[in-house]
Amino acid sequence: MWPPGQAQGLPYGTSMKKRIAILTLSVGAGHVRASSVIEGALRDGGDDLEILVVDALDLARAWFQWVYVRSYWMMLRYAPAAWKNLFERRNKNGHRATAPRWVFRLGCAKVLERFRAFRPELVIANEIGAVEIAALAKREGWFSAPLLAVQTDFHAEPPWVQEEVDFYCVGSGEAREQLVNWGASPHRILVSGIPIDAGFARRTERQDVLRALGLVTGKPVVLVMGGGMGPAPLDEIVRNLEGCELPLQVIAIAGHNRGMRRRLQKLKGRVALDLHVFGWTARVPEFMSAADLLITKPGGLTMAEALAAGVPMLLTEPIPGPEERHVKYLVDRGAAVFAHALPDIPKVASSLLTSPARRARMVQRQRELARPGAAHAIAQVARALMEKTGYMDLLAAAALPRGSGESAFVM
Repeated sequence: MWPPGQAQGLPYGTSMKKRIAILTLSVGAGHVRASSVIEGALRDGGDDLEILVVDALDLARAWFQWVYVRSYWMMLRYAPAAWKNLFERRNKNGHRATAPRWVFRLGCAKVLERFRAFRPELVIANEIGAVEIAALAKREGWFSAPLLAVQTDFHAEPPWVQEEVDFYCVGSGEAREQLVNWGASPHRILVSGIPIDAGFARRTERQDVLRALGLVTGKPVVLVMGGGMGPAPLDEIVRNLEGCELPLQVIAIAGHNRGMRRRLQKLKGRVALDLHVFGWTARVPEFMSAADLLITKPGGLTMAEALAAGVPMLLTEPIPGPEERHVKYLVDRGAAVFAHALPDIPKVASSLLTSPARRARMVQRQRELARPGAAHAIAQVARALMEKTGYMDLLAAAALPRGSGESAFVM
């Protein structure tokens, strides 16, 4: 068997393909989804690439998952106020690590070994812990390639700023300003947007979509999703929608949560709603194009997808800290509304569903914020980082004057 990167008949170390490693850490499903979208955008460029996508949790030691991931989920579930305090203190004090380096070095040793075996010519990391792992690997000589950090949120945190990161692609102008305040070079940051499937921005004939989904015209369609990280009480949200006293058609997507899907199925016939329940599905772009209203937790990737789709949003149940910032970002810009508690949903949803003009204004604001081409912008940055001349052009472009949040990178 030939060593990694060696083509038959060529000297060792010679490769016909450029090798790119994409590192994520599946604390939330959105990071894995973003990795897949970035990979697809890279392959769309027609380059001859060998792409390795690594979820650090797939290779991490069991104790690392307990220490780094499950402890986080337990805090969110049993001590959300403590987690929020920790999050805010980390940001206020500019802490540059989510965990001690030894936790990553020992817990993710197989990830470091994978880097050495693959010998990437570029590493892309799209989750905060993944960036810390990749920076550690580069610092300690497991690879020497450029490191591109890609964010999937509208705000940043101090641990994103690592000396080993060569370039950042961020979701908003606010995230860029935060990174600069924490010491990142403004010339190495592109406001690309959050990488999403371009299918969310395609305009489809709504009547055709309704017909394909078995829905009728003339009745409001509400899409209910979990969105982002953490368990969302979709069944409680659906029950609260009865209080709208409107003839609602509700599409509820439980994703991979089988227990939630069963609870939603049990509501069919028990609530005065035309309820359609799905598990994991690739039809989310269709559902968003059919919906008059999306009710969801404010996860970064879901928010970016909804902005591209132009679907009015009602946000609820945010995770303390990062998702609360998403709420403020979108509500302040008129791109979403917020229900502070589940019992508030009927009033807030009814006010939107009975006001087409208000929904139209919200959609207009969303389209001003949407960046559906983010994944291909990120892929273009990745190609530039692998070429010295392209990298210099990239730095020059990032240094150009621009308006708030405006990308200077020419597509």
